[in-house]
Amino acid sequence: MKVWEEVSKILGVKPVVSAEIGTRSDDGIALRAERYLFRMTQRQIPALPAMVLLSHLGGGRAHEGHQPEAGFDSIPSFSAVMQANCPTEWLFGGAIDVAIFYFLEPYSRNAIRLQNLISSTPTLYPFNDALVNALARQIVDELSKGRAADEVYLTQLSALMVEQSCRTIEGMTGKGMRPDTLQIGRLEAVLNWIQKNLAAELPIAELAQHAGVSAPHFRRLFLQAMSVTPHRYVLQLRLQRASELLTRTDLSIERIAQDCGFSSQSHLTASFKTAYGVTPARMKQKARLSQFSE
Repeated sequence: MKVWEEVSKILGVKPVVSAEIGTRSDDGIALRAERYLFRMTQRQIPALPAMVLLSHLGGGRAHEGHQPEAGFDSIPSFSAVMQANCPTEWLFGGAIDVAIFYFLEPYSRNAIRLQNLISSTPTLYPFNDALVNALARQIVDELSKGRAADEVYLTQLSALMVEQSCRTIEGMTGKGMRPDTLQIGRLEAVLNWIQKNLAAELPIAELAQHAGVSAPHFRRLFLQAMSVTPHRYVLQLRLQRASELLTRTDLSIERIAQDCGFSSQSHLTASFKTAYGVTPARMKQKARLSQFSE
C-alpha cells in the first residue's frame, strides 16, 4: 500500500484530488499531491516513510500534539513540513480543507535542502507564509481539472512552493517558525462564530464587535494572524461548506447558496468555478457518479 493510500485509510475518507506532479530527478521536485475535505475530531497518523508538506487551506482549527512540548495549532493559511518516520496526533475543530504533498524523491537536491532545514525539529516545522498557501491551493485547483490540467504549469508551481518553503524556514521571508499564537487566541471566538453563522452577511463591523476591537484594528489583527483578509477567509469557508453540501447531500444548488451565505445561485457558481475550476453542478454530478460506481 502506498503511503498516501495508508493516510486515506486512516482518515476514513478519499481525497478529492490525488495525482503525481513534478519531475523525478536529482534537481527536480516530484510530489504526490492530495486534497482532503473532511470533518472529524481526532486521528493518529503513524510514522510515514516520506517527508510531507501540509498546507491548511480552509475550515476549522487543527492541533498537533503527539509531543506536547512541541505541539502547535494550525488555522487556514498555515503550513508545516513533517519529517519522515515521525508519528503525529491531530485534534480537529470542525471541517478541514488541507493539501498534502508527499516527497517522492527523498534524495533530490531540493528535498535534501528542506530536510536539512528542519533536521533539528522533533516532528514538524510549522510556518505561516501566504505565498506557500496560495501555491498549494493553486496546485490542487489545477489538478481538479483532471486531464485538462497543465503539467508544465504544475511543475513550475510545485518547484516554487518548495523553494518558498525553504526560504521561509531559512528566515529570508514569511513569519518564521511559530505563528503568533496570542493573536490566534484573541481571534478564536470570532473564527468559531463565523463557522456557525456562514449563512449570515458577516460584515466587518459585526466581526470586529465580536473581537472587542474597532473595524480597522480587526482588519489589521486578522490579516497579521491569518495572512488573509476577513473577506477572503469567509469566502474560503463558504466555498468549503458548499463543497461539502454538494458532495454529501441532495440539497439544491440554490438552497446550498442560501445556506452558505452567497447572495444568489449565480454568485455561488461564479465563486466556486474560480476557486475549484468546476461549477457546483459539475461537482454535484461527479459526486453522484462516484457514489454510483462504488
